Amino acid sequence: MEVVFLDNGLIGKGEHSYNLAAKLADALSRRNLRYRMFGVQALDQSIATELGAIQHFQRSLYDGVDRSRGEKCLRSVAAIFQAGQASVPKRSEHKTWTALNKTFEKDLGSLPSSIWNSDNLVIVPAISQNQIMGLIRYLLRQPQELLPRVVCQLMFPPNWTPWGQVSLYGEQFYRDAFRLAAPLIDRALFFTTENEAMAALYRNGFGIETNILPIPFDGSPRIETREATVRLGFFGYSKCDKGFHLLPKAIELCQRKRLDAEFIVQIQHSGWEQRTIEAELALRALKGVRLMEGVLTSAEYAAWTSQIDAMLLPYDPVTFGLRGSGIFTESVAAGRPVVASGGTFAGTSVENNQAEGEVFAPHTSEALAAAIGRLMPRLPACKARAAERAQDFARSHSPGAYIEVLLAHANT
Repeated sequence: MEVVFLDNGLIGKGEHSYNLAAKLADALSRRNLRYRMFGVQALDQSIATELGAIQHFQRSLYDGVDRSRGEKCLRSVAAIFQAGQASVPKRSEHKTWTALNKTFEKDLGSLPSSIWNSDNLVIVPAISQNQIMGLIRYLLRQPQELLPRVVCQLMFPPNWTPWGQVSLYGEQFYRDAFRLAAPLIDRALFFTTENEAMAALYRNGFGIETNILPIPFDGSPRIETREATVRLGFFGYSKCDKGFHLLPKAIELCQRKRLDAEFIVQIQHSGWEQRTIEAELALRALKGVRLMEGVLTSAEYAAWTSQIDAMLLPYDPVTFGLRGSGIFTESVAAGRPVVASGGTFAGTSVENNQAEGEVFAPHTSEALAAAIGRLMPRLPACKARAAERAQDFARSHSPGAYIEVLLAHANT
């Protein structure tokens, strides 16, 4: 048997996909299991060298297709007459869905034929509405008795788009794909989700049963020092659906209240969101904020997060929703409290006493600052309780646990 990873989100070292691929490559090697990994054609050469990953997919999981000039004009005119219509998306959901599914299907067909072997296990660690139809169409065209078992992680809710706005058509795209996939499901095609909230979403909304496949990220526990100052951190990609734009005003409000806290913030983005650009400039103007620039290596990331007392996860409850988060997983595994938005998986985990910290709503800078203020006097007790559950959580979210869930499908 060979385990094959098809990840058109695998591009650079600053992304979730690289961290996952690196941990799984190590876990599979320890078990002497053969594997191959395929990323995008633009894959960072250092990743290809390190993991043996193969540059293959033409388009990224996070690509989109712009509207035509005529569509943009019509939409802009329509928006004028629609109350509450704040902006018109630059990109087209239908064009993106059509183009990316078509390209994904073509890319699957150009993979080595040895992959499509009934003895193999094929993993798609993240799939969206823009790839799932292409995958299903490709699988249905193949000799059914020769199909490998294909496991797809439904990482995103149906309202997700790669450009951070709420999808209008995602639910129908998924519904059409699942209907077409009926002859394959639970025979050659299997679905997983990261958490029970996402599992319930697909079970109740689409009748799709999934196994839980948790993100296998361990964390770096806080290295205690004699310093009294509390350190709060924001790490990962800087974008609005992760609440990056809330940080400047929230930090300013905390400083006005004279909270004894230092903020460590990673700045990592490609400059495509205006609010993110503005938030970065505002952060640079603040005192008491330490900025980490660009992509961090694993060692750098571990070194900085080990200095953090509590992690800020101000993810947007609408655009980010119930998705899991590698940084949340790392924080809980490290025994680190979090400050999370209400309506997100991280926030619900805190409310259900599955993680320690504070929850805030609405999704505003003021509410975030208030939650930080509430956490500060409770932090020692929160850290003690978080440390108690960290070991069991880390064990259930280890690379080994992830591999076990996958291998169970090979024997189905």
